[in-house]
Amino acid sequence: MIQLIASDMDGTLLLPYTSQVSEQAKRQIDRLIQHGILFCPASGRQYLNLKMLFEPLGDRIPYICENGAAVLLNGEVVASAPMERGPSEELLRDVQGQDGYEWQANVIDTCYLQPKKEAYLRLLRDQVKNHVTVVDDIASILDQPILKISVYCEEGFSQEYLDWIQGKYGRVFQVLQTSPNFIDATAPGISKGWGMEQLARHLQIPFADIVAIGDHNNDREILSLVGHPIAMQNGLPEIQALAERTVPSVEVFLEELLQALEEGREEAFFSRQ
Repeated sequence: MIQLIASDMDGTLLLPYTSQVSEQAKRQIDRLIQHGILFCPASGRQYLNLKMLFEPLGDRIPYICENGAAVLLNGEVVASAPMERGPSEELLRDVQGQDGYEWQANVIDTCYLQPKKEAYLRLLRDQVKNHVTVVDDIASILDQPILKISVYCEEGFSQEYLDWIQGKYGRVFQVLQTSPNFIDATAPGISKGWGMEQLARHLQIPFADIVAIGDHNNDREILSLVGHPIAMQNGLPEIQALAERTVPSVEVFLEELLQALEEGREEAFFSRQ
């Protein structure tokens, strides 16, 4: 019996050129809760950003944030995995010294920036709608429990840059390109799959009773963990290969599932590949 559904955000619940969770999806999540099924965003985004996107559901749902480095339930941190201070400082200073690259360092309640261009600040604050704090000196944030460091390049990353960051930091961090313009680094071994392990253990839900929906590289571990992995039809081919089915949108999948639940066809629904 399905007890929990986790969904990636960007490229999955938020399709390209979409910046808000649809009212249809929020109604569907409310219906799932009435059926005793939790819905959990699983995203590289920060907690406050996700909570805002899902209003008025708020803390009625759990959140896997920062690519799994923070898990919150009822507004409380269930699990978190801060990054090591020394390598974090080195990465931030490397990026700050590189022309054309920007960084953000995320903690539970904000993301710190030292923007070189006003456009980067506007991107995170006004488009992504992160809670941001601008700093003048990297040293001022190093006592904070940094959960994720993101590197941004407006023009996208060359293979040379990807090789450099993976070669220098891939042994001390989990380093992953999560979109054409962002690279994310978290503590080693941290992923959405790790976050789901913590949440499932806390809620005592078997992995077999969990659905996860995703589209990109940072969804690989969570899709490999759960009993029912679902991929977006616009997702990477290697992610689709992990899935038991592909769907055009989260809303289409949830509506079909809800109809099956209301007609008593849940078992048949998930046995249909």
